[in-house]
Amino acid sequence: MKTLLSFLFSALAFAASAQTAPAKKMYPKTVKAPAPRDTSLCNKNWVLIAVEEWAVEAKPNKKQADDYLKMTGDGKFKMKRNGEDKAGTWTKTGQYIFFTDDASKEKFNYKVESADAKTLKADYHVSDMHTLFTYEAR
Repeated sequence: MKTLLSFLFSALAFAASAQTAPAKKMYPKTVKAPAPRDTSLCNKNWVLIAVEEWAVEAKPNKKQADDYLKMTGDGKFKMKRNGEDKAGTWTKTGQYIFFTDDASKEKFNYKVESADAKTLKADYHVSDMHTLFTYEAR
């Protein structure tokens, strides 16, 4: 009788463990879909019209005369900042746009101070220096 009971308990334990193992393989954890990109700033040619440093706003200097920013919905960007061409990928979290330049692997970010259909104001911060760029959509 003891042998029969121990055999039944063993068989039940084995059956229970055999049923849960395949269930884990058949139904893997759900993978979260990536968050949709904020595309409100995309597909516009943002042209630099003003630069503010140390609370003094001025027109772009000669080096910045042709500066622009263009972002696409697929996470790519092209820009000219201080006369230097940059291109790579971007993501946005909250007020911050994070850029990675493909060529130099440089990572930098802009904090969006304000944005509407025609104007974008973005703060670029390096060390103890803040530069507020004002772009206009064209």
